Amino acid sequence: MSTEERTYCFVDSLERQSALIVAINTAVENGDIIGLDGWKYIWGMIFELRDLQLLSGKNLKESDPDLLTGEARIEFSRRLMQLDEPDVIHDTPRKGIMSLVFGTGSSENLSNQLTRRGSQQSLHGKEDLLLWDEIASSDEEDEPSSNNEEYASLPYYQRSPSRQFSSVGTAFENQLFNEMAYGNDDLPVTGLERIDSRQAELLSPRGRVRNRLANLVDFNGLISETRYLCDDGLSDTLNALIDIIRDSSKNNNANEEAAISGLPISPASEAFAEILLCEVVRKNRDRFAFIWENILSAHYNSRLTCRPEGSEVESDSMILTPGIEKCVSGILKICIWASSRNVFANEVLPTLEILHPPLGACVWSPLELNLDKHLSEGLWRICRNVDGLSQIDDKAWEGILGLLDWCASRGGIPSRDNFGSLDEDDPSLQAFRSLHLMLHAEELKDIVPYGVVKSIRSLVEAGERGHCPKLSIAGLDLLQLIHTRMETLVIQKESELLLHCWNPTIDAVAEPAEKSRNGNVRQHALTLLTDMVLDRHGTCIPLLSLCEIMNSICIPIAGERITDLLRIPRNADVDLEEIMIELELCISLLFKPFLHHLKNLVSLEQEFLGIWISMLGIMTHLLGDDEAPMEEDDYDDGIMTREKLFRLTQELGSEHLRNAVMVLIAMNVLVNDDDE
Repeated sequence: MSTEERTYCFVDSLERQSALIVAINTAVENGDIIGLDGWKYIWGMIFELRDLQLLSGKNLKESDPDLLTGEARIEFSRRLMQLDEPDVIHDTPRKGIMSLVFGTGSSENLSNQLTRRGSQQSLHGKEDLLLWDEIASSDEEDEPSSNNEEYASLPYYQRSPSRQFSSVGTAFENQLFNEMAYGNDDLPVTGLERIDSRQAELLSPRGRVRNRLANLVDFNGLISETRYLCDDGLSDTLNALIDIIRDSSKNNNANEEAAISGLPISPASEAFAEILLCEVVRKNRDRFAFIWENILSAHYNSRLTCRPEGSEVESDSMILTPGIEKCVSGILKICIWASSRNVFANEVLPTLEILHPPLGACVWSPLELNLDKHLSEGLWRICRNVDGLSQIDDKAWEGILGLLDWCASRGGIPSRDNFGSLDEDDPSLQAFRSLHLMLHAEELKDIVPYGVVKSIRSLVEAGERGHCPKLSIAGLDLLQLIHTRMETLVIQKESELLLHCWNPTIDAVAEPAEKSRNGNVRQHALTLLTDMVLDRHGTCIPLLSLCEIMNSICIPIAGERITDLLRIPRNADVDLEEIMIELELCISLLFKPFLHHLKNLVSLEQEFLGIWISMLGIMTHLLGDDEAPMEEDDYDDGIMTREKLFRLTQELGSEHLRNAVMVLIAMNVLVNDDDE
């Protein structure tokens, strides 16, 4: 039957409504004995009510706030529906918690969307319901709500107008009587009644049934009462949800013939099933280890793990659906709970690896429709609990650092409103907040692995992509903080571990010093690189490794930057003062590390000779061009010109070279045969 026919059959049948009331209340009170099949029927009823827009938003609410901001949720919903008109999302008022979770889209809009995509529509029309709105497009009424604490504290079957009945059946009977009284003007008037017929005029048949079920059915008890189920009953409850989700994902493209055995749930209800799964887990935190090992771990891994070609399982491109979104959100929320309560965190946090490549398959979705903002917000909520992170093991840290690297590399999208900055929910900016908090927290001092350098490097690159120099410079400051933390390794004289951690840090600083398009970032990186090589870390690593750093990083970068800066064309619109500053930094990078480590370098004759010859080659290029002498007035003039820039650079280079030669002569490395 079509959606309209199924809705009419249920709304028009008191028998069906009473059967649903009895079934759900039986599950609440006797969930241990109805078994796996019984729970499947119960959850199937819930999802059918939802697809028919008969489930009130007052019931089965999601406990945690959405991972997306309001604007990001609207944008994600629009892209999920593959619509070009954002009005489809904006036109429908956002009235309930499910609208907050899934956005809104009326059945009418979804039908238009389905027609645009050219999909083949089935008779039941469930594939239309990508985003759920608790109010049907034909309903203009608002459901009555109450903030009265006394009302909320009553048993669900006493929330009828009279509030005086002790059984569900009596309450149902009274509810029907009141509804009939509201709509019947022929009843005798005794003068004792207080009936407001205006309320009945506002409620459509669908709205009346929705309100009736909200008053008489303990929907929330399906979640809250699972605390009292035995382990087998809890397993049946969760496995029933997982089986429904699995069957739904298999039948997303099923036609009418394939659905003869039972109607599939809609994509929106599939997402709702993932939410209910998390809510049941949340209510049973004391049994979380049992739930994770026996149920959840296999569910999430089977649904999100990449299936390589050649494996026994067929490799299909993952299509991002509302169910997949809530599945990813569920993993993040469970990781947040586990880390904040120090419960089973070492077993749960490694699961973050399946949310991104190479294990995760979510990257197969189109770039314009991804879960990067979900992941980055979830990452921030995990990392802000520094007390919990101080107690996790190396495997859990690998999961966090992998997600950090992914979020940092996926961000860097320039803001539409403010050039030179990023949106507040940009993944790379969220990654920076997480890194900044962890590296500055006293609880995590000397605990955060040095592998975090890879994530910081991706952060600097994201700032470069997004034309946001502030982010790049902030990333360089984090690298400096990592370098300072290595002082512990220097004191403990762990040269091998120091070299293993120090080399990636040097490389991460050297890349923006050489390739950044922003002058401020290059200057900051050149200064930081010089200071890091001058620090005593260099004396604690093998001398051959130090020579390699100078020969492959410091000298080439200084030489290439000097060459590029001296190639500025005449009449170029550049800041010559800034160029002069960068030239000074390059010359310092060339000579200061050399002179600082000279006593150790001379012990390796061949390596020392290679370094010295490379330096002389750069200085030959710098001093080789004979420029016309400058007038004395030019030195007094405060305006920097191209000729003055070249002359000052040559003088600065000559001074550093002269000092180096003098030191080498004093150390008898260079022999001066000339009496002069």
